[in-house]
Amino acid sequence: MSETPDTPAAAAEASQPAARKVKRPWMTWIKLFLLFLIVVCLNYVGCHEYYRRDLTEDQRYEISRQSINMLQSPEIQKRKTPVKITFAFLRTTQNYTRMRSLLEEYERYSNGKVKVEYVDPLRQPNKAREISNIYGIEFKKNLVIIDAREDTEKALKTFEGTQADAAHVRILPGDAFVVYAPGPDGKSMKAVALQIEDMMTAGIYGAANGEPRKIYIAADKSNFNESLSNNQEESIFTTLGKICRSVNLQLVPIRMSGLEEIPEDAAGFMIIGSKYDLSPQEAEVLQWYWARPNAAILIMLEPQNDTPKQLYRFLREQGLRPQNDRVMLRNRGNRSVFEINSIFAPSLNCTREFWNSSTGLEGESISLILDSDNAAMEQKRITPYPLLVTTEDYYGETKYNQFPAQFDAREDNPGPLMIGAALIRGNAGDVNQNKTTGRLVLLGNTDLLQPRQIKPEQRDFMRTLIGWMTDREELRGLGSRHDLTVKLNLDRNALGVLELLTNIGLPLLALLIALIIWNTRRH
Repeated sequence: MSETPDTPAAAAEASQPAARKVKRPWMTWIKLFLLFLIVVCLNYVGCHEYYRRDLTEDQRYEISRQSINMLQSPEIQKRKTPVKITFAFLRTTQNYTRMRSLLEEYERYSNGKVKVEYVDPLRQPNKAREISNIYGIEFKKNLVIIDAREDTEKALKTFEGTQADAAHVRILPGDAFVVYAPGPDGKSMKAVALQIEDMMTAGIYGAANGEPRKIYIAADKSNFNESLSNNQEESIFTTLGKICRSVNLQLVPIRMSGLEEIPEDAAGFMIIGSKYDLSPQEAEVLQWYWARPNAAILIMLEPQNDTPKQLYRFLREQGLRPQNDRVMLRNRGNRSVFEINSIFAPSLNCTREFWNSSTGLEGESISLILDSDNAAMEQKRITPYPLLVTTEDYYGETKYNQFPAQFDAREDNPGPLMIGAALIRGNAGDVNQNKTTGRLVLLGNTDLLQPRQIKPEQRDFMRTLIGWMTDREELRGLGSRHDLTVKLNLDRNALGVLELLTNIGLPLLALLIALIIWNTRRH
């Protein structure tokens, strides 16, 4: 005798298993098939559309915008054969993984125009021997070889005179990729930063371009002539030379005294720290060079001296007038503050990545003004661009030799002031007139090139300007920031607070935590 449900709820409960049996199982198979199809499609897209993102706080595994601009420039993208990089490093080398990750970024952004081969000379002796035969080197240390020749398998005969192929090969020692600084004891050296990206970007661009062009500097008119003769390790000249080498330029000192003309092979001409004036004949040489097609001039004024008369006359004819003042901060009591918080003005398109950002200029600076006679500038076909400007908090002190200095509206120049400017002679946008253009950069501060004072953004800005002057705009933008250590600039008060926290605060905090744990376990 079977039992029947007594209530409607019991009847519904009894009917549920039967309802489940009625459901169609083919819906489940369709869902599984669709899920499988989605997974296959995602894997297919992931294999062909590769995307990589660096999630570290300091972006230590990414290359800078400057390197990306270089890799995506026509100089690299129009190559028939890719640039071959041989990364011959021992795998046990410190920071090997990080350096390899950066090289993988070069391959990714080059769209196949840069190929990297990783070789461990200790584990791959046959491959190391093959590389030695091609380039005529010995693997005593880590090396990176950048080869931009058409035939990278051809032996490089470096001992049979000067060859055109040798100019397209760069051999970089591994020790040059790390920046060292004295340790706390002042004797030992410790690694503080990686400059592999700086070296690789300059090396790839230099190998692709071949023999570097020459950019001349007036050694007898500058304020660092003594450092040139004494071969000092750190000077304005060495800083400027490193910046020029990064854009494949060779900085060559030249004396204007007795010079009939600036050499024809000049990619540009510089007067840095105008300590001595030009003679009338030297002023004519400068004018003749400025009248050349594709002339490029960089002038940095020396605030310790007044602007030389002949140089002032040349700048005035181009619509730029240095003022006889020193830029300083307003109303600072009994002390004069020459350090300037300047702003990169939005003007030249090549400096777009710097626009409206600020940087601190140390040392004294001279303010500049642009000629207000627009008709005369239009007749000369000169277009000016401001580069560095200050806020209204700064002014130009005309009596800068008197202390304390106070702003006087009747004599001084009110802010905002311009410290750097550039100009183009001719119409740079017209392809037919491009060969008759000239480019000039004028800065009212030379201390920004001091090795111990120059800041990373200032070095990148100077490299961008020199590249712009010499038609190397593909190396524009911000450079690498691959520091291995963090440096904190603390004043005496901040250092005292830090010592108080570490010597007293942290031990007291540890004692408090121990008392709380002891009291909890006690009860």
